[in-house]
Amino acid sequence: MNAKIAVIPVFMLIAGAGIANAAPTQELVDFFVEQGCAIGPLTRAVARSAGFSDTDIDALVAEADDSAETIRTGDWVVLPTSLCRISPPEVRSEIRLDDPEVQAVTTSIDAYAEFDEIGCFLSGQEITERVQETRGWGQEKAFREYLRFLAENLRSHDITFYSDDMLKTPPGFQVLTGDCADVPNIEDIRRSQVLRDREFDTLVRTDSREVVCLRDDAPSYRFMELAHKLTGGEITNAWMFFEVKLMALGGGWFVGTSATQKGTPRPPLCRFE
Repeated sequence: MNAKIAVIPVFMLIAGAGIANAAPTQELVDFFVEQGCAIGPLTRAVARSAGFSDTDIDALVAEADDSAETIRTGDWVVLPTSLCRISPPEVRSEIRLDDPEVQAVTTSIDAYAEFDEIGCFLSGQEITERVQETRGWGQEKAFREYLRFLAENLRSHDITFYSDDMLKTPPGFQVLTGDCADVPNIEDIRRSQVLRDREFDTLVRTDSREVVCLRDDAPSYRFMELAHKLTGGEITNAWMFFEVKLMALGGGWFVGTSATQKGTPRPPLCRFE
C-alpha cells in the first residue's frame, strides 16, 4: 500500500513536468502577437479572458527564458523574435472606410491641389463628431473606435499619413483605395508601407531601449533615424513614426489612453527603469 502511495506522486510530478515543458500552442503565440509579444499583468488578464490558462502562459514564458533575446522589464516579459514577431496589431473597428460618416468627410482628390497635395484626405475630428450624432455614441466610444479605425486601415494600407518632408504636415489621413490611390507618389507610399511592416519587429525592439515606460512617449525621437538605417533610406515617409504610434494606440499598447488623456506606452514599446 505504501509503495503505491509513493509511486502516484512521482507519476504526477513527471506528468506535470511534461505539461509545463510542452510547446506553447500557435494559437497562444498568435494571441500575444496582437499584444505586441508582451506578457504582463494587463495582457495576461486579457489572455485569461480569452480562455487561455496561466499554465499555458507560464509555459510560453518558460520557453522564452531559454532565449538570450527575451526582455524582462518590471513585471513584463517581451518574447523573443524567434518565438513571436512583433507586427502591426490586427484590430477591427465598428467604423468602416465606406461608412456614410467617413465618406461625408473625405475630400475629392484635388481638394488640396493648390498646395501641391494630390489625394483624398479625411477629417478625423469630424468623423468622431458625426458618429456621436448618428449612432448615439459617447465621446469615449467614438474616440476608441476612431483609434481602432486608424489602426486597422493603416495596417491594411488603405490609409496613410504621408509626407516626404518632416516640416510639411499632411492635410490629414490619405485614403488609398479606388480612384483615391491614383496619385503621383503612390509608389513611394506603398514602398514605405511595405518596409514599415517588414521592419516593424526590429524597429519597435530597438527603439524601446530608449523609451522609459510611464515617463517617455513612444516611438522615440530616434525612430526615423533607425528606420532610415535599416532600409538604406528607402522609407520616404517622414511621418511613419506617427503611423506606428497610432497602430500601437489602436491595438491597446498604451495605458490610460482616453478622449482626454494621451496615456503612456507599455512594453514592447518601452522598458521600466
